[in-house]
Amino acid sequence: MNRTQKWVVSGVTVGLAVVLAGVVAHIKANATNAEVGVSQDRATSAQIVCVGRIEPVDGEADVSAQMAGTLEAVLVKEGQQVDAGQVLAVVDARREKAQLELAKANLARIQAGHGAEEIDAVAAQRDAAIAELTLAESELVRARKLKTEDVIADDLLETRQQQADSAAKHVASLQKLFEAMKRGPLPEEVAVAREEVGAAKANYDLHEVRAPFAGTVLQLYRHTGDGVLVNYPTPILRMADMQRLRVRIEVSEQDIGRVKPGMKGEFTVFGSNQSNGQLVIKTILPSFAPRRLFDPDSSARVDTRTVQVLCEIVGGVPGYSGQRLTARFTTSSP
Repeated sequence: MNRTQKWVVSGVTVGLAVVLAGVVAHIKANATNAEVGVSQDRATSAQIVCVGRIEPVDGEADVSAQMAGTLEAVLVKEGQQVDAGQVLAVVDARREKAQLELAKANLARIQAGHGAEEIDAVAAQRDAAIAELTLAESELVRARKLKTEDVIADDLLETRQQQADSAAKHVASLQKLFEAMKRGPLPEEVAVAREEVGAAKANYDLHEVRAPFAGTVLQLYRHTGDGVLVNYPTPILRMADMQRLRVRIEVSEQDIGRVKPGMKGEFTVFGSNQSNGQLVIKTILPSFAPRRLFDPDSSARVDTRTVQVLCEIVGGVPGYSGQRLTARFTTSSP
């Protein structure tokens, strides 16, 4: 073998050695990356990430009027804090007010009884009726005497008898009225009048729209001068108790087996790059359904079946009703 051939063989040998060293290094690097990937997968599988939103514990309520009419006044503004039972709006109720005033006047009249002039008037009517009865009885006696002498017919005698009986009944009626007016109203009469006042007041009170609970006015739908109906939904405003908030999250079907009541986690509201607070799972709603809450991850599957889970906020900034968030729970590695 000449010198040139030796140099060629040596070059080939060196080249093969370099290639072999590169292949070995590549295999080692892939093995290292694979180990890192497995470690990352295990770390990821130990954490449950899901989306949710903040909401009032008792939900949001649309407040409507209990009687149809025109809004005489809306007494609150959006964002205002209100107490339970506070008047929020007033519906025009002039007819109901008039009925209430009439019922009150009737009760007052019954309780006051009859005046002396009214009693004297009834007494005069009774005395006049007694005089008529005396005359009728006199005519009846005279008719009976004439009948025994066969001077008058039987029908005339019957007429005189009927006149006397009618006059006697009239006197008895006026006498009872006179005694009742002097005695004053019966307890039963006063009770009935009071019930009428109560019914009129209850009907009138329906024109006041009151807050069903303490909370914050979130939105006004109607304003002064607007009409409201009863047989058609026309809410006046929406309100909620913003002092008692919770988090509703959606847990995917593949992760639901790893969550349980009492598990703690943290949440980050949409638009924030750091944790905003802590939460703890309270209730797992036992029903699967399609995903309904917004997921900022555009690559997430939209056909995922989820279970809704209610969580209590135990630390951090409560946030606002309807605010979207991401919740993270750490579990033990499988």
